[in-house]
Amino acid sequence: MKNKYTPDDRIIEGEEGRQRVAAALERLGDGVITSLDPGVNDILFDQYRQGMPPGIDQWQLPVKIDGPSLYFLTVVQPGAIVPTHAHKRALFRVIVSGSILLGDGRELKAGDWMYVPAGTEYSFRGGLNPGATIFHCYG
Repeated sequence: MKNKYTPDDRIIEGEEGRQRVAAALERLGDGVITSLDPGVNDILFDQYRQGMPPGIDQWQLPVKIDGPSLYFLTVVQPGAIVPTHAHKRALFRVIVSGSILLGDGRELKAGDWMYVPAGTEYSFRGGLNPGATIFHCYG
C-alpha cells in the first residue's frame, strides 16, 4: 500500500455526528431498533459518510452509547432463551454468525444489528442451528 489516507474525523469528534444520531433516533422512535426496521435504510442513506477512499462505503448507524463502553462477544447456543429484561445503559449488538429470534418474532441473521435504548425491555432466543455469535457494546 503506497498511498496514504487522512480521514476526516470531524463527524466523530464534533457535534455533527451526535446531531445526526439524535435526528435519526427521533425519526425511528424509542424502542428496539434493528437493521430490518422500516425507515432504517432511508436513515442510513442520510448517514452516509463522505470522503472515504475509493471502494469504501461507510454509514453512521443510529446508535447512541453514552459513557464508558464495554465490549463483549457472546455465543448463544441453539434455542437458548434470554428472558424479557432491560439494561440501565444502551446496548448495540451485531450478529456475527448464526441467528437470533427477538421476542416480537423478528429474526436477525449474520450482518444484522440491533440497538436497545437504556431501560427498554426485550428478549431473544438463539436460532435453532447453529445458534449465534454476537458482538455487543454496552455504553
